[in-house]
Amino acid sequence: LLFKKPGAPPPVSAARKARSKLSAEEWNRYFTGHWNFRGERQTKHLAMFPVELPKRLIKMFSFAGDTVLDPFSGSGTTALAAMNLDRNSVNYEINAKFVDIIREKLAVKQRSLWNPHMEFVHDNAEADWRAMTARLPYIFRDPVQTERKVDPKKMQFGSKLDENSPRRDDFYYVKKITGADRLMLSNEMEIRLLGVRPLRGKSTEAKDFIMRKTRGKKVFLRFDREIHDDEGKLLCYLYLSDKTFINAHLIKRGLAVADPDFQHRHAGRFLKYQENVKNG
Repeated sequence: LLFKKPGAPPPVSAARKARSKLSAEEWNRYFTGHWNFRGERQTKHLAMFPVELPKRLIKMFSFAGDTVLDPFSGSGTTALAAMNLDRNSVNYEINAKFVDIIREKLAVKQRSLWNPHMEFVHDNAEADWRAMTARLPYIFRDPVQTERKVDPKKMQFGSKLDENSPRRDDFYYVKKITGADRLMLSNEMEIRLLGVRPLRGKSTEAKDFIMRKTRGKKVFLRFDREIHDDEGKLLCYLYLSDKTFINAHLIKRGLAVADPDFQHRHAGRFLKYQENVKNG
């Protein structure tokens, strides 16, 4: 949710604008409808998110020298992103156990000039939150009763993909073929074909095959245990709307081989196709 204060924004000098300028590539990537990047391992905090998330938002909606506010600091990821981008930040966290995690993250990532400018303020004062809330000019009271318990296992969510009947809004078009196993879809999503390893010398032929098969046709995606590769690309199986399995056909036609780096449910099937090609 994006909120904007009313009125004209304060003036920004040309020098600050130059320090804060987004590249054309960043602009195109950040202002798309979907973002895809690797998640963060949940090691020392329950809800750690990758620094790429606040980095993008801070670059999009602030200038160098501005102050970023994070009212729920958690492990300090927003503070780290702000520091890396030459922004100040104010971060609140009510759980004192996270302070050491925040200190470690900021000290490890930023050892030099920033450290003297950090200040940790501990406020142990007891507050009467009910009384303070009652004095607010507007208090939201949810009219929906939430006492009834719901079994989440029986719920259907938008992120769940049905293997047999893709919904109409799951379909895309291939916008660009960037490699023998890499494509960009019509929603600017960059994907990598799971279980497929391009063959040296067959790259152009493989790209031509994908282009012929997908040109002007709807495609849909299916996923496996591995969601992203080491570069953060989305790993998936690519199908035409008539269920033609593009990953498998690349191997069947000798344009690629089975990729042993990822475990997936079609691994044995892909190896069998590869063996059939080898044996003629």
